[in-house]
Amino acid sequence: MVAALGIAERRRGHVAVVELTGRLVAVGGDTSFTNRITSLVASGSGNLVVNLERVTYIDSGGIGALVSMYLHIIRRGGRLKLLRPSGRVRRVLQMTRLVDVFEIFDDEAEAVRSFAQPTAVPAMVRRFPTGR
Repeated sequence: MVAALGIAERRRGHVAVVELTGRLVAVGGDTSFTNRITSLVASGSGNLVVNLERVTYIDSGGIGALVSMYLHIIRRGGRLKLLRPSGRVRRVLQMTRLVDVFEIFDDEAEAVRSFAQPTAVPAMVRRFPTGR
């Protein structure tokens, strides 16, 4: 049996920091992640930093969940940024060229400060039909 994805959240001013622990995978991890993020956005948290430092494994379902939530948040006027992806996660992001889509930070304070700066919506987001 695959261990459940650990999800903790906290606030840093107007930014929600979501810390993931374990495996972000298609068997349950992606669903618990998307449910938590969708709930945060529905409650008014539009700016999120997702800490991937303790994610030990990510599969296509996990990548799909990250992209889906990125699009979900962008379409609602918010932003999702990634923090400290583990080596394994960073390699997957590089292989899928998602390092060109996500803003990725190694310092949490810098990631939180970056929300004060305007960011253009990538062309990729404008191409996809509205979902979730």
